[in-house]
Amino acid sequence: MPPRYKPIDDCRPLIVDYAEELAAGTDDADNDKRDSNSTKRYEQDLRWFDGWLDDQGIDEVTDVTAADANRLGRTLSNEFSGTTGRYRWDRIVALYDYLESMGIIDDNPLSRWNDAKDEKWGLTKSNEQDHHLNDGEKYAVDEEDIEAMEEAVEEDRVRNQLLIRLAWHSACRRGELAAISLDMLDENKREITLPASVTKNNRKRVVGYNRSLDGLLHRWLHGGLRDEYLGGRDHDHLFVGTRGAPLSGEAINEVIVKAADNAGINRKLYADANSPDGEPNRWKVSSHNVRHGAATRLVNKTDLTDLYSISRYLGHSSVEFTEKRYVEYDPEVGVRGVRDYLPD
Repeated sequence: MPPRYKPIDDCRPLIVDYAEELAAGTDDADNDKRDSNSTKRYEQDLRWFDGWLDDQGIDEVTDVTAADANRLGRTLSNEFSGTTGRYRWDRIVALYDYLESMGIIDDNPLSRWNDAKDEKWGLTKSNEQDHHLNDGEKYAVDEEDIEAMEEAVEEDRVRNQLLIRLAWHSACRRGELAAISLDMLDENKREITLPASVTKNNRKRVVGYNRSLDGLLHRWLHGGLRDEYLGGRDHDHLFVGTRGAPLSGEAINEVIVKAADNAGINRKLYADANSPDGEPNRWKVSSHNVRHGAATRLVNKTDLTDLYSISRYLGHSSVEFTEKRYVEYDPEVGVRGVRDYLPD
């Protein structure tokens, strides 16, 4: 497989059609739509799949059988490590779901193997970063890391410290942070109501923060700083860029990456499928590590052992997902949770 695939417009017609469907649902200025960086990654997966079809001698997208899909799973497992193969599989599944919904095919040829992809080929969402950490390093950040990151913020200090601390308190995804608007914010209750339109699972969710965030939030909202950043623009997003536009999820991630780098706790770990030259481009600490750390702290570092509550707070689809993907093992958490209920 060549390292560079043909342009999307030169791919098979049905792949081009699906790419156009993705493009139609892309708008960086609309939080209800996909951002352009995500669409670019999806297109790269489609271009790879078109090249795989060439290698297999398969003429049309609709010619793929369940046996071909089985070979596809093996190829993804052999060529990619970490989450890349899993996400690539998921996006090809989405392509065939689209074709099925349009009546172009009767059944998705990948569906036979979809539930078994982890067991058969190791196509999992377990994090590639775990394999590149040194002894003693953890994927999840902790309170000490957050404090170091806040202290290391250089430019846009109030806004960026507020952003980091709110990410830590709320455990929001970067896209959810970018979508927060003033009408979602209740300063009296210290709560933020995320409508279904901005959450990953399309369910309304309420997140909170504590009083340590009050000072930064007051200076940002009521001390004139946010208005200065707006520069006459008119929108109600909480986080504003230096030119007045809403701060994007990608920009929020860059703030966190840079703060961690300045604090001396960040480094590039490995090159993922989006690296243009094979050089490492994935950072040890990103916005997702902050979310992961917040979830881990709620379970393992506090007395709050109700996984159902934590799962709902994080916006997960199930308690099992929370436990499997976000909770790091702590041998003492069980006894802490039940000690008060042990018999005399």
